[in-house]
Amino acid sequence: MKLLVTGSSGFIGFHTCKFLLDRKIDVLGIDNNNSYYDKNLKINRLDILKKYKKFKFLFADISKFNKKHIQEIFKFKPTHIIHLAAQPGVRFSIVNPEKNFQYNIRGFFNILELAKQIKIKHLLFASSSSVYGNQNKRMKESLQTDSPVSFYAATKKTNEVMAHSYSSIYKLRCTGLRFFTVFGPYGRPDMAPFIFSNSIINNKKINLNNYGNHSRDFTYIDDVTKALYNLLKNPSKNKVPFQILNIGSGKKIKLIDFVKKIEKILNLKAKITFTKFQQGDVKDTFADNTKINQIVKFNPIKLEIGLKKFLKWYKVSYK
Repeated sequence: MKLLVTGSSGFIGFHTCKFLLDRKIDVLGIDNNNSYYDKNLKINRLDILKKYKKFKFLFADISKFNKKHIQEIFKFKPTHIIHLAAQPGVRFSIVNPEKNFQYNIRGFFNILELAKQIKIKHLLFASSSSVYGNQNKRMKESLQTDSPVSFYAATKKTNEVMAHSYSSIYKLRCTGLRFFTVFGPYGRPDMAPFIFSNSIINNKKINLNNYGNHSRDFTYIDDVTKALYNLLKNPSKNKVPFQILNIGSGKKIKLIDFVKKIEKILNLKAKITFTKFQQGDVKDTFADNTKINQIVKFNPIKLEIGLKKFLKWYKVSYK
């Protein structure tokens, strides 16, 4: 098995590459190391991966593959692809939808074409819990997802539809993974766990949208990487070899209660400003993990354990 992992300098991409490399699997990572958030964090992740002999890195923009990039990938001869590269950010997609189109739709088309040409055994790609929109119920993969409340969500739904067409026409084995608020060490600075922890430690104000009444299904990164690894050899066995799976903790917590858990672990008090509901926000996310558990063993760790691991890393990395 040889893995091509896109978005290898990103949060989930970095942890996925490391998980595979620790198991002596050859990995080719692709990233353009853009400056959407702290570039130094991406470089630090990449430096860790470059210490592994079985890791190769290709600096490339997935939306602009050229002949040299394609040649390098064919030379590596990947058997599987884990596609994690994307332009994240719900609010960013509202003010700059063109970037989301460029990376999330055009870029994904290039990955599908690449997978078809190489005859990849299994393509796993990142979707998002945001495709569910505002449904206020435990989210099953069978729920209607045709009413996105952000353009970011729309691009992820588009990815799922595109992948299904390639599975149907070319019999490309595709698995779309709807991630639910992934967090952990080396996490993204624009995500709630990082923002809240940074604010509490540095005695800064936290803005809680919807007056702290949003709830989220926080999923620890190690649970995600294990699931990705276990799913590699488990593509859909249906006539159209396509499947969509949730990857979440299966539990939800209000943001105000999430902040309280961080306060308790740090033994510090947060300064909170309550703000109104923001455009593009989803009120609640809540994963139903029944389907993934029918395919692979999936037992997410408790939120408190993941938070302690994240905060331990944060305090060492951001003194």
